[in-house]
Amino acid sequence: MNTKLERIAQKAKTDPKLRFTSLAHLLTPDFLVETWKQMNRRGASGVDGETTKEFERDLEARVEQLCARLKAKQYRPPPVRRVEIPKGNGKTRPLGIPTSHANCTPSQRAFGIR
Repeated sequence: MNTKLERIAQKAKTDPKLRFTSLAHLLTPDFLVETWKQMNRRGASGVDGETTKEFERDLEARVEQLCARLKAKQYRPPPVRRVEIPKGNGKTRPLGIPTSHANCTPSQRAFGIR
């Protein structure tokens, strides 16, 4: 995590009511690649059917496009694929599976905020 992110994460941890007006200046291709490295890439594919291996083949170009769309406020995450996972008691629970590029976008975990 770079120094700016560390400071933001520290502020968020010390003051949970603090609201950040913009973190767009942190959305760089390098940051999105780092976010991609942090995610679990062994999961199932989302509603678009694209696997993480397929997304990774052209990662640099995809990240550049994604970064531009995020900064232009044109990014809209696709729907999440819902599946029912069986539980031990015979019931099921819902599970949401995002698309690969949705996984690449920053989350609270990527910013070091929980």
